Amino acid sequence: MALERPNFEVIQKVDDVEIRDYSPYQVASCDVSDIEDLRQASSYGFQYLFNYISGQNAKSQKISMTVPVQQKPSAGGWRISFVVPSDVTNSGAPLPKSSRVEIEDVPGGLVAALTYRGLWNTKKFAELQDELISKVGELGYQPVGEAFSAVYNPPFTPPILRHNEVLIRVKKAASRAK
Repeated sequence: MALERPNFEVIQKVDDVEIRDYSPYQVASCDVSDIEDLRQASSYGFQYLFNYISGQNAKSQKISMTVPVQQKPSAGGWRISFVVPSDVTNSGAPLPKSSRVEIEDVPGGLVAALTYRGLWNTKKFAELQDELISKVGELGYQPVGEAFSAVYNPPFTPPILRHNEVLIRVKKAASRAK
């Protein structure tokens, strides 16, 4: 069974980088502000978000797991997010019981994605973030905001089979006058 993911259309693809046009979606997010390591922060935040989708919300509603789990750098740590399934978004996502979990709207728009396999960690994220930003410029786009990580597979998946991404919002670069 395939897990739901945010809707997008691929606008351009060059090697392992895609420029995507995303539809708006919602996420349930948790700040982990005291852990700088990406994997540790993700594991810690994951539990709060898993509890939310397991029924620790105002409706005691069980919510389907989706992909990807997103990790975005924040002050002193990371913001970990689960995508809220579209049927739950459409009917109104229930309020979390935990004060650590928030429901957020993610606007649609252009996002550059660099796909890779293997392990994901803070060092890999930093390396691929730099590579993505460089490639975005080569494709005629400008980064907007911070890059973030997206993980699609459970931790027991062999590294060679894992699907991970580094993403960043982009806009078309202004053309130079001649």
